[in-house]
Amino acid sequence: MALFNSTRRLIVAADTGPLLSVFQAGGENLLRRYFSTIFIVQDQLAEFQKHDSAVEIQRLIDDGLVVVITNLTDKEKSEAQEVARRIAATPSCRDPVVENHLPEAELIIVSQRVELRCDRILLDEKAARTVAEAMGLQISGFLGILARAGLDGLLTKDEIRSMLQTCQQRGTHYSNGLVDLIVQNYGR
Repeated sequence: MALFNSTRRLIVAADTGPLLSVFQAGGENLLRRYFSTIFIVQDQLAEFQKHDSAVEIQRLIDDGLVVVITNLTDKEKSEAQEVARRIAATPSCRDPVVENHLPEAELIIVSQRVELRCDRILLDEKAARTVAEAMGLQISGFLGILARAGLDGLLTKDEIRSMLQTCQQRGTHYSNGLVDLIVQNYGR
C-alpha cells in the first residue's frame, strides 16, 4: 500500500472508487485534511450519479476542493484510449470492455499535465493501478488515506474497521483479512 507524507496537503487526481469509498464511510473530512485539490474528469460524473453520490461530489465541487477537467486534447484522448486498452488487457481486470475503462484512463493521462502539479493519483482498481504504476505514477487509494489517518492519530482501530466494514456492506470488495491487516498496522 502506498502511503503519502502528511506534512502538507497534496494535489491529486482521483478515480471514482476511492472517492465513493470516502463517501460510503463518511470520511469527507479526511479529503479536506490531506488534499488541497482533487482533480477528476467529466466522464466520472456519470459514475458518481450511478452510485448515488452525485450530491456528495457536487458539494466538493462547489466547495472548490474537487475540480472537474473537461477539456482533454485530441492527443490526450488518443493516449487515454491506449491506457484503457492496457487496463482491459491486464490479467487482474474483470471487465474486458475497453470503453468502460476510459474515465480512469483519462484521469491517468490528465494527471500527468505539468500545470496540474499532481503529487499522485488515487486509484483503487487493481488493473488501473498496475498500468499507472508501470507508467511511473505515484499511487495511493482509499486504504492509503485511512492508513495515513491512523498513523496521524486521527482514526482508531475501531473507527478504521467500522469505515471499512461500511464499505464492504455497500459493495466494496475488501477481504476480511485485508481489513484486519489495515486495522492492526495503522489504527491507533
